[in-house]
Amino acid sequence: MAVVDTDRIVASAAKGSERKRWRTLQKRIERARDLRRTGNHAEQAMWELLCTRPLGGARFRRMQPIGSYLAAFVCTTRKLVIEIDGEDDAGRTQSMQQLGWRVARFAAKDVLDDPEEAWQEIFRLLRAPSSSEA
Repeated sequence: MAVVDTDRIVASAAKGSERKRWRTLQKRIERARDLRRTGNHAEQAMWELLCTRPLGGARFRRMQPIGSYLAAFVCTTRKLVIEIDGEDDAGRTQSMQQLGWRVARFAAKDVLDDPEEAWQEIFRLLRAPSSSEA
């Protein structure tokens, strides 16, 4: 009868799952980098607004992982996510909101046609108290 070292099997399984998590993290980081490099015109316009216009000290990151999603723009201090797209993805928004984030969505056309209006809306959202502060 063979003797099985269960401690060794458990340690091996733990290493395997750790490697898998690490590979998944690396893939997400690389995907975020790719999206930053190849963002569409509306995302590039929004990024320029967020970087060049004063927003009361708020700083944004681009393509930040939140839960299982990559958020287009994130202000971590104000827990605000800015998404640029034409349609509302309810599951994505709900997932981020459950993690305590406020989500603002802008249509790409609106950002390109009137960037000043988009900036004003973001500034208003940053000044409004978040649910954690209220």
